[in-house]
Amino acid sequence: MIAYYEQTLDAPEQLEVEHWIAESPEHKKIYEDTIRIWKSSRINPAYTLYNKELAWQKLQQQLEEKPAAVPGKTRIISFNWRKGWAVAASIAALVALFLFINHPKPEQFTARKEHRTIELKDESKVTLYEEAELIVAGDFNKKTRTVTLKGNAYFDIAKNRKKPFIIHNSGMDVEVLGTSFTIQQGIDFNTVFVHSGKVKASSGNQTVVATAHQKIIKDNRNNRLRVLPFNNAINEVLHTQIIKIKDMRVDSLAEMLENLYSIELQLGPGIESKKVTSTYLIHSETPGQIIENIALMINANWTKTDHNQYLISK
Repeated sequence: MIAYYEQTLDAPEQLEVEHWIAESPEHKKIYEDTIRIWKSSRINPAYTLYNKELAWQKLQQQLEEKPAAVPGKTRIISFNWRKGWAVAASIAALVALFLFINHPKPEQFTARKEHRTIELKDESKVTLYEEAELIVAGDFNKKTRTVTLKGNAYFDIAKNRKKPFIIHNSGMDVEVLGTSFTIQQGIDFNTVFVHSGKVKASSGNQTVVATAHQKIIKDNRNNRLRVLPFNNAINEVLHTQIIKIKDMRVDSLAEMLENLYSIELQLGPGIESKKVTSTYLIHSETPGQIIENIALMINANWTKTDHNQYLISK
């Protein structure tokens, strides 16, 4: 690649590199990063990296050079510092290129005020919801497919039995081979809603497996994992990340909130049949804030009776 940049290749070799660069954006990025690293290393032109054997021979030749002895005096070894820096720069650049090729930097993707869909190198698709962040390991799709998630996201994972897809998220690791699911991260709970296939989750020494229409719940207070069924009626809410209701009975809304947030919402006498109309944003509003708003709309009181238990009553 450096020889191509310096235009020292013959015509067939030059054409071969051009075709390789044009094959994919990934190849073009590798080429550009390689040249950037090479140029920033300020290598002496005598030590071109595209001929490593020649560079090594010249390095050995310099190391083996013996200064002439001064008769009758202690032998003094002289050192050409300019040549020494050139040798050091050559070695440093070789190491930098080796590390870049074998340990590439992770990629980072962030969604701000709107959803962002990303297609990964293995053809898996990830939709990041508002304020979510995904970090993709530099060696992604080699031996494993590893990412780190902060926030809420929907995953549609390409099937590959030889390369498990692993998601690190807030004290819980999720591993799949090929499936679709949504991860919701909250203050009290982290939840994986499995839409298709099978998902394995681990936290500490616990491991659980969930299949389609089941959810894995991690209690952030004690790190305990549970598997429970969930109602498909919340799929649209998970997809849009918005609870938008119009003239919905409070008992129906309570059931939706219990499914979505893994809470228990008790209703006092006369509360069930009351109707509400409102809109809530999942990523920015907690269950407590939503329940407080419901209580205000129907002129009722609310309390949090336990870690995940709420009550609305007159």
